[in-house]
Amino acid sequence: MLFRRIKAHVENENWFAVGVDFLIVVVGVFIGIQVANWNEEQSRKAQEHSYLILVHEELVQNAERADRLLDYYTKVTDAGERALVFLKSDDTCEANCEDLLIDFFHASQLWTVIFDQTAFREAVELGFPSDNALREELFTTYDLTSSFRVINQMSPPFRETVREYIEPGAARILWSGCWEVDVADVTETLTRGCEEQLKTVDSARMLRDIKSNPRLEGMLRYWLNQNIFAMINYPTVRDRTIATADMVATEIERVR
Repeated sequence: MLFRRIKAHVENENWFAVGVDFLIVVVGVFIGIQVANWNEEQSRKAQEHSYLILVHEELVQNAERADRLLDYYTKVTDAGERALVFLKSDDTCEANCEDLLIDFFHASQLWTVIFDQTAFREAVELGFPSDNALREELFTTYDLTSSFRVINQMSPPFRETVREYIEPGAARILWSGCWEVDVADVTETLTRGCEEQLKTVDSARMLRDIKSNPRLEGMLRYWLNQNIFAMINYPTVRDRTIATADMVATEIERVR
């Protein structure tokens, strides 16, 4: 319709009308482009908003993991330090043989938890977040958590060696009564509810055999040092991750 009108104006040499019609075309195209750009920007903002929510959830979960790991390896370390005192002493266990066996069992525990980065990596591939300062903060935080993937990911010699001395009957009791796992929450918990049951096995003999290995003291000391290093740094990971999650939450409100 508009182009037929322009053609008629040209044939009639009505150049003013031609100019007006041409201006209408230009303005219409410009508005169309602006609307398309606005729609695209709104779509991108909505996509960024969705990914920022996922990243925020991932950061919160990672902070919770760091907290659980701190609690877990605190128990592992406490048990290991009691076991180390026993190995270094000239004493043999008396009334506390079952407690000591639980300590050696707990000291040998390894919970390999990897801090998730799935949402962050997907967001980065799409160019999110658009705020450069937040991007840098996220990279720094995730690099920090990634550096802890190498800690406590491999079974230490102490774990493998000390378990050579634990009889299968005792192992069944220890795993069923002094260790729990929440499959839904992917969480391990060290408990001490198997002491009475351990009285049905010869805990004293197993501890004598454990103590007879002169290499175990050094293995345990190394394992304790690894866990102490992790325990010192897990609060830093947790606090940094929480602070970054707060920044992401602020950005979520901004791009809403």
